[in-house]
Amino acid sequence: MKKIIIFRFSAMGDVALLLPVVLNAIKQNPDLKITIVTREKFKIFFEGHPGVDVFTADFDKKHKGILGLFKLFQELNELSPDFVLDLHQNIRTQVLKIFLLFTRAKVFGFKKSRNEKKKLVKNQEFKKLSHVTERYFNVFKEAGLVPKKSIIENLPNFFKIPSETEKKIKNWLEKFKNQRLIGIAPFAQHKGKIWPIEKYATLIKLISVEFPAYKIVMFGGGKQEKEIIETLKNELPRIENLVGAFSLKEELALIKKLDLMICGDSSNMHFAALSNIPVLSIWGSTHSFAGFSALFQPENNTIEIGKEELSCRPCSVYGNKPCQRKDYACLNWISPEMVLEKVKTVL
Repeated sequence: MKKIIIFRFSAMGDVALLLPVVLNAIKQNPDLKITIVTREKFKIFFEGHPGVDVFTADFDKKHKGILGLFKLFQELNELSPDFVLDLHQNIRTQVLKIFLLFTRAKVFGFKKSRNEKKKLVKNQEFKKLSHVTERYFNVFKEAGLVPKKSIIENLPNFFKIPSETEKKIKNWLEKFKNQRLIGIAPFAQHKGKIWPIEKYATLIKLISVEFPAYKIVMFGGGKQEKEIIETLKNELPRIENLVGAFSLKEELALIKKLDLMICGDSSNMHFAALSNIPVLSIWGSTHSFAGFSALFQPENNTIEIGKEELSCRPCSVYGNKPCQRKDYACLNWISPEMVLEKVKTVL
């Protein structure tokens, strides 16, 4: 049995994308015992999978600062790892790897492709980069833990949902038993990823006419997003506002029941893709070529303004840079009618 420790502390979508990598690695090599070092709130992604454990890192208290990282190292060293895979590559992991030099563990890190991403957003070289899951998986190959020619396959159940959670969602869905469900997750961490909410409102009206048998359930987080959706619901009563209604684990159970998810470049896009449901993703200042597209989804399900129409795309890898044009044309040029046409190809 080879004991593997993996570092990946954030962000939510990036941590979730470890799941297909880890499960495929174990499928290729059942002799692996993998411990993922991440934050407590991400633990639920990996629950229920044999051969996969989670070690919670508490960077706010217990593992804060250099002394906290040394304590974390000591705790991890007690697991006697054979390999440590740094799939984050930040300051904390660099410090931990210095401590690990004095152990028997073999340490490997993944390539962030910073130069390639820089060329992409500076319009120096427009080409599709490897998906982040491929770069994660390459670390396993480099360490000799999986065959060089192995690939990441789609698996039927990435998220293992406990039976009591499944039952709660099933009971909640009873009120919609004669309706099918479309999920909409309109929010993201940065403005450059968010299609205007008024366009979502128009899209919902169009869907209501074109697909009257469908109920719209909307995802988000926090007080502000809840209020935005609630205001939208006053105008469009067919909306169901899910913000604050469920835990993350329960939302994952509900996402599996959707017929379609419509969203931006966000963690909900990855949750839906890993739940094996159709995903229509709307892209603005970021680009699917940067390596964070919806996994296992057809390229045709990506909705974006082409580079031939808008040469400044992409201007950011993460959507956190202000629009140089000042008009966010990358998002505003995408019409609700364009998205509706894509919906018709899925439903």
